[in-house]
Amino acid sequence: MNYRNDIDQQPAHEDLQLLAEVSQLLTLLDLDRVIHQVIELMKDAVGATRASLFLQHEQGIDWDHIITTRDLDPEESFQVVQSVLDKGLAGWVVRNRQGAIIFDTATDERWHVFPNDTRQVGSVLCVPFINNDDVVAVLTLEHPDTHRFDERHLRMMTIVANQVTVVVRNAQLFNQVQEEGRRFQAVLQSIPDVLFVMDNDGTVLLVNDAALRFLGIDDTEVLINRPLADLVEIEQALAPVYDIVHDPLEVSDRWDFEAHSATRELDFVVTMSTWHDQNRKTAGYVVIMHDVTTLRTLHRFKSDMLKMASHDLRSPLGLITGYSDMIELDLPPGETPIRDYLAAIRRATDRMSNLLDDLLRVEKIRSSPLELVEQINLGDIVYTVISNMEPAASQKQQTLEAAIELDNLPGIMVDPVLIRQAMENLVSNAIKYTPEGGHIIVKASYDAERFSFVVEDNGIGIPANQIERVFDPFYRAKQAGTEDTPGQGVGLNLVKTIIERHKGEIWVESEVGVGSRFGFWLPMSSRS
Repeated sequence: MNYRNDIDQQPAHEDLQLLAEVSQLLTLLDLDRVIHQVIELMKDAVGATRASLFLQHEQGIDWDHIITTRDLDPEESFQVVQSVLDKGLAGWVVRNRQGAIIFDTATDERWHVFPNDTRQVGSVLCVPFINNDDVVAVLTLEHPDTHRFDERHLRMMTIVANQVTVVVRNAQLFNQVQEEGRRFQAVLQSIPDVLFVMDNDGTVLLVNDAALRFLGIDDTEVLINRPLADLVEIEQALAPVYDIVHDPLEVSDRWDFEAHSATRELDFVVTMSTWHDQNRKTAGYVVIMHDVTTLRTLHRFKSDMLKMASHDLRSPLGLITGYSDMIELDLPPGETPIRDYLAAIRRATDRMSNLLDDLLRVEKIRSSPLELVEQINLGDIVYTVISNMEPAASQKQQTLEAAIELDNLPGIMVDPVLIRQAMENLVSNAIKYTPEGGHIIVKASYDAERFSFVVEDNGIGIPANQIERVFDPFYRAKQAGTEDTPGQGVGLNLVKTIIERHKGEIWVESEVGVGSRFGFWLPMSSRS
């Protein structure tokens, strides 16, 4: 479309034709194509010889979509565009949010000339594309003659820019959606976990590459829009997912369970959650299957090694203890250092035997199901623990005080043997690491949500940089004065394991030279 040089002499139908061509751009969504067509349309409309367009987004200049009148390398383009927006006409238009004309570039300071720029520019017209008070683009039109553009051109280009802004913004949004889609696909395919997205009926909407490998399928399209029942026929590990979708035992937004693939000999921890539509109604499900086969194998190996070590070590320990007793029986009467040697041997074998017992006890608690078969009055257990531990405290002339607030405590479903063992371990530790004549307080209380058990002492305390490790297996805090204190660093780990199996939490506070507070809580919701 070619317009005559003086737009004031154009007939009205040519103006309408220009707007009609602009309206045809509304169907375009390709951002690059939109930009080029907009430039050509507006350049031809006013008879400009050159044009440049700077596109902007929320973060600033869109460097991927800049069209200038000169062929520049990326570094030069950055410098030119930034300088024009800082000092030139385009920057003035952006800041003032209105179009402008330079009738003679030689007399207008808004025209920014670059060194080595051989272009002959006499007059310039520049208009912004404004959407919701934000400048989304700025277009600059040039001509070598002065006074080439006038107010008529500016009004017409402003009208066109207002129409084109919608086109550019729609193309920007479409381009953004495509970019986010590509980014999402890249993230999705990089996830090593098996992932399925289904609608409310269990029809597959989306899978990642890990899911394809898991099912032994090469093409994504083979799975899309297939019902979940078809996938269960391929892999029985998905049967629990099918049951939740079609006949859930409980109404929930999230399910966590384990699944095993017998055909592939794989173990998974599965997290399944709902996703919702704009009305907050359940629209479907997201299933993530995390492969824990290696962890399960290592766990079984560890259990087997513990059992084997226990079995293989107990026999020689028994022999050592037995022969030590026989040697002592054969000793002649009277003083001899051999009895001290034999006593040291028995102490060492006792420590090793106790360590084996603790290790097996921890492993059994971790791997065996809890048998919560009756309501337990934890108050009775607390008093039993205090009674059992009083002789040990008395041997060190320590005061063992009870601060119990458990009146009308409801029964709670716990394993009484394990909980008593956890309590006794904490009290025993306090006695062990509190000097003679020290003071120990056992506190127990409850509220609507929790049962709390706390042991306070005025013992040697634990250095701040070691507190977070005291519950690790085989770890003992290094503190002066504890070198001869017996222990293998398993007891607190045992307590932690017991409490966590009961869905509770253990904690510690301590200060060197002041004392320590060890405690745990159990959820009251576990009661019948």
